[in-house]
Amino acid sequence: MMERFFERFHDQIEESDLEPLNSLLDLSDNDLMDLLLRRKEPEGELANQGVQRVLAMLRPVRKE
Repeated sequence: MMERFFERFHDQIEESDLEPLNSLLDLSDNDLMDLLLRRKEPEGELANQGVQRVLAMLRPVRKE
């Protein structure tokens, strides 16, 4: 998953994305997967614009 992320967005990642990305990577695997699969939304310290931006890049595109 992370490899695909960096392949797709390596030219779009900004320095300001690094802290939110690290915050997400510090989560347990289950908590991160819940966020990626939209089973939950970020709460508390993670409920910020930076985390939302990184999540938008990490999350699979919805097929409707």
